[in-house]
Formats: sequence, structure tokens, C-alpha cells
Amino acid sequence: MRKRVATLAAVAAVLAGCGSGVEGSPIAAEHWDPCSITPEAIGATGLDPAYRDEGWGRGVDVPDWARCEYMPPGGKAAYALSVKSSVEHTIAEARTKPVNRDGHDFVVGGRDAYMYKTEFGAAIRDCNIALDVPQGIVVFTVLYQEEDGVDACGLALKHVNDLEGAVPPAPK
Repeated sequence: MRKRVATLAAVAAVLAGCGSGVEGSPIAAEHWDPCSITPEAIGATGLDPAYRDEGWGRGVDVPDWARCEYMPPGGKAAYALSVKSSVEHTIAEARTKPVNRDGHDFVVGGRDAYMYKTEFGAAIRDCNIALDVPQGIVVFTVLYQEEDGVDACGLALKHVNDLEGAVPPAPK
């Protein structure tokens, strides 16, 4: 009997020592859903409020990013706006990634922003604007496919300014 009480006391002491003093369990941060931007907000920026393409395509899984693509109204569009979010990546990573070129820092709606281009080839001009959010990053990307003199970064900036209020608030 003494041995049993001693064993129970030892187990109780070990279990008490394993407690962290904090109740609950950690919750993994979740992606902000870029497809949650309202059709009204999409329409107000000049894009088709009825069109949205969620995800990366059939059979493609990119677990660290959520993605939604929007298009201007009409049949054949000169560009698409892709909005991506990640809780696993940061704006600091966008600044240091070697394939991101012509980058510069600025502020959008009081939040840290970084504009950059990548290499898509001669047929497509791109512009990316990364916004800092409390957990991670939101990236707006314009992929422009026509040679008509339109500045992809000017277009991206217009959409970011119009839609910045739809993303999670800026970190404090």
C-alpha cells in the first residue's frame, strides 16, 4: 500500500510539473481569404464583381498561400489581379528575395508596403505590391498581357488603394 501511495504521489508531482500555467492550446494562424473581398468592393475598383477564381488551379496545392484572382469586365481582359495571403511569409522576405527586382518601400493606408517586379518574360509585365498584415503578408499582383503602354504598377497601385481597407488591419 505504501508503495502504491508513493507511486501515485510521484505521478501527481510529475503531472503538476508538466503544467505550463496557461490554459488552452495554441491556435494556428489562419490565412485571410482573398476571395472574401466583397463583390461591391471589387466592382468599385473597376473589376468584374461576378468573376473570382479561387485557389491555384485543378490539382495544384500551395499550402502556405491562399489565392483569389479577379478580372476586368468583358470577354478578353488585358490583365488579371491576383490577391494572395500567407501567414507563413512576411514582407521582409519579399524585400530580400533575389528574384524580386526594382523594389521600393512606401506606405498604403498607414501600413508598410513594398512594390516589386519579377521576371515573367517579354509577353507579360507584372507588378506586385506586398502589404504588411498582423500575421503574415498580402500580395496584390497585376499580370498585364498587352503592349499598349499601360503601366502595370500604376494599375496595381490603383487596385491596392481601392481594396486596402478590405484586408486585415495594419499591425500596430
